Amino acid sequence: MQIRELLATIASSKVADWRTIFRPTLRHRFTEILDENGKREQLLVDEHLVSFTYAPDVAITMAYGLVDQAAFELPADHPFGRENARTLYLDIFYEGRLVHRETVVSVDRHRCLLPLPVSWDPPINVPTAQFSLIRLIHALAGPPTDYDSYFLESGMVRSDRVPWP
Repeated sequence: MQIRELLATIASSKVADWRTIFRPTLRHRFTEILDENGKREQLLVDEHLVSFTYAPDVAITMAYGLVDQAAFELPADHPFGRENARTLYLDIFYEGRLVHRETVVSVDRHRCLLPLPVSWDPPINVPTAQFSLIRLIHALAGPPTDYDSYFLESGMVRSDRVPWP
């Protein structure tokens, strides 16, 4: 299976196609904290918030919620630029192997999940498949808000002119 075919399968899937597993997701990240001499001072362990298995093909799984940047700065003139934003990873696996990592932006105090665009310059073009993927994750793991309204308010527009992935 090619990566674009895999992403298209996921992006076109329905919420009902996915089985959810909450923590522990058993996909840990280990981060060394070093002292000023370069010696390990601490070892931090973190994991995704939730993982998903695609019921029609259990070789396809995803894990979401590992924090990338806890304080992500949107452009000051962005509609959600004044609120706390953060970026999180959506990891996509095929037969247990990581094949794609997508960065998701959580905006408006975690009221919506949005795609991380290539450019924040208006109009903010987002590939249609990426839009569909993040819309799916918003439905599976995000807050109970209207994704389409937030997407429009953010100044984002669907486009097939922007390459992805």
